[in-house]
Amino acid sequence: MTVTDSLRIHAAREPGPRPAGEFVLYWLQTTMRARQNPALNFAIEQANQLRLPLLVYHGLRQDYPWASDRIHTFILESVADLYPDFAARGIQYGFYLETGGPAEGRTGRSPLVQLAERAAVVVTDYFPTFIVPRQIRALREKLDTPVIAVDSATLVPLRYHDREHSTARGIRPRLLEVLPHYLHPIPDPEIDIRRPIELPFEPTRPSAAAIPALVAACAIDHAVAPAPAIRGGRRAGLARLDAFLRTGLARYADDRGDPNQDVTSRLSPYLHFGNVSINEVLLSVREVAPPAQYEKFQDEALVWRELAHNFVHWNPKHRTMAAVPAWARQELDDHSSDPRPAVYSDEDLEFARTHDDLWNAAQRSLLRDGEVHNYVRMLWGKSVLLWKRTPVEALRVLEHLNHKYALDGRDPSSYGGILWCFGKFDRPFYRRPIYGTVRYMSLGAAAKKFDVGSYIKRYS
Repeated sequence: MTVTDSLRIHAAREPGPRPAGEFVLYWLQTTMRARQNPALNFAIEQANQLRLPLLVYHGLRQDYPWASDRIHTFILESVADLYPDFAARGIQYGFYLETGGPAEGRTGRSPLVQLAERAAVVVTDYFPTFIVPRQIRALREKLDTPVIAVDSATLVPLRYHDREHSTARGIRPRLLEVLPHYLHPIPDPEIDIRRPIELPFEPTRPSAAAIPALVAACAIDHAVAPAPAIRGGRRAGLARLDAFLRTGLARYADDRGDPNQDVTSRLSPYLHFGNVSINEVLLSVREVAPPAQYEKFQDEALVWRELAHNFVHWNPKHRTMAAVPAWARQELDDHSSDPRPAVYSDEDLEFARTHDDLWNAAQRSLLRDGEVHNYVRMLWGKSVLLWKRTPVEALRVLEHLNHKYALDGRDPSSYGGILWCFGKFDRPFYRRPIYGTVRYMSLGAAAKKFDVGSYIKRYS
């Protein structure tokens, strides 16, 4: 019996090692941590069973959608932490930064393919959206070497569920039933065979001082600047968790809906990039929180997050209106000809040029800081339905703005949150223009929830 739960394993075929392999390769994509990592642990188990060394390869390409200084900087800051963390475990880690033209254009084969062809087994991270699924498919098509993906982003493995759950109420009892089995520290096995492996590239070792120049050398969107107040990496993620435990958690249940209170965890970028695990976050909160505070945090951080991952895993149309319940699609379609209070261009929305100061402040938060408070983000998303001529247009622009600017974008929770604005995971409410019976949220009514003036001033 291995440490890794078999339900976490996603393999295209029955895995069997390639006999001539020199090492086991862990292709790190989304789980940027050297501990509490089921994918890494499975790779270590494979290496120990085969009596082979382990190599961790991590590459950063330039041509992924929405590639920018903001995302590149966060990843490079994570890499700066990964080097000493892997070294402390006696594991070789090599990071390849693509600059200039594509790597395939210069060498014929990417560093990943060259290493994978030498490996006995390739282990990688399972992530159900963005570029990860097609990258895994593309590598499998090029190799005889087995490529095994391991679910390391969720607490309860996605394969524990046999279908898509349509509501939090539906998935909650399933999660709570097995929570005692999965909510515990993840043991970190030691690697048995340690010997250096020759790499087909010169690894990049970013330091804080060197990161701006490294980013500038990449062919990406330099107009989206790094988030000034958010640093990437495991150390920053753990510091953020510690700050939440000390200053935010005690008021979380009562004040989480007020963006001026700063009581939310703000851990979503670190969960998205895998700097910290949801497992260690929940364990840390449970250790210090009163039951009422913990239960509310668990519902938000576990139930709603895992519902989004479940949805994206099981629904291949999760980027489209087809993923919205039929009743909500029908309601929005029936009201598609309703007069709009305003219709804004994509550019006006992107650069916060609407008539509403609260919405503009939310968008400026996204532009400047790479994050938006969760309650304000719901208002932000619902409002775009009012200001685009069709729901399809609204969904397109929300996906683009969120993924281009939000550090926690390009994530299952992104699609869960955005599509919630269109009726996903929800029920019908009172009928209104444009929305029909899809839940309505008013920017004007926000003044009853929090001090809107202070929030606007903060992002003026």
